Amino acid sequence: MSPWIGLLKKEWRISKLWIFTTVGIVIAVNIVAYLLSLKYDEPITMFVPSLIVTCLHAFYMLMFMALSLQTEAKRLHLWLHTPQPAFRLVSAKLIIAFGSMLVSLFVSALFTYIASLGIKERYFHEKMWNHELFIESGALAALSIALLSIHLAVLFLLYWVIYRICKQMIPKMAWLAVTLAYFLIGWLFLSFMQTDVYEWLTEWGKVAVPGAVFKYDAAEGWIMIEKMETMPIGVIVFYGIMDVLVFCASVWLIGRKVEV
Repeated sequence: MSPWIGLLKKEWRISKLWIFTTVGIVIAVNIVAYLLSLKYDEPITMFVPSLIVTCLHAFYMLMFMALSLQTEAKRLHLWLHTPQPAFRLVSAKLIIAFGSMLVSLFVSALFTYIASLGIKERYFHEKMWNHELFIESGALAALSIALLSIHLAVLFLLYWVIYRICKQMIPKMAWLAVTLAYFLIGWLFLSFMQTDVYEWLTEWGKVAVPGAVFKYDAAEGWIMIEKMETMPIGVIVFYGIMDVLVFCASVWLIGRKVEV
């Protein structure tokens, strides 16, 4: 068995309770919401909680990494004193986090889709509901949630590394230093977003994507309207490259600066 596969199996063993628990919570919330929708004869009672749970998956990988790294912090000398490089140690966590997030997101999105069918039957005439458009919009939303989840997890990794370094240098003020670093980095990036350079890097490769708009008409009731929007590919490429660079910097700092 290769060391890489061994690391993935190890991450699965220490994380499977979290993985099963999150899927169980998703199922439990949707079942309770479904029972309430039957009790009150209102499909929105299921749809809204289901949609909220699906959107909360944007924070799934962040929470996964927080719990996993906290577990490793209790035995940091064992985790870092291995023949495996920091790149493999951290990327194994991200891969398991991503895979489990996809499973949980799929289950949650499936419940949201089922809940939407109740909304359709109650509030929409058949001709006012574009099923293909709804699926396409939902798929794009799920993709956005997954990408945001990766982005937040990578950023959390950076701040965790900063915290570990500060804890070595100024143990009593580590959290304050991380908080200041968070606001400083955020301020610098927000300032950068207002520049022409940021616009040049992100506002290219615009493609049309389908979007659904819901409006209420007194005569027809609720209507689903297709609204084509443009999405620049440059944004995805820019943040993708930024996440790779932040990940590489974090891994380098773990290997060079984090002491045990």
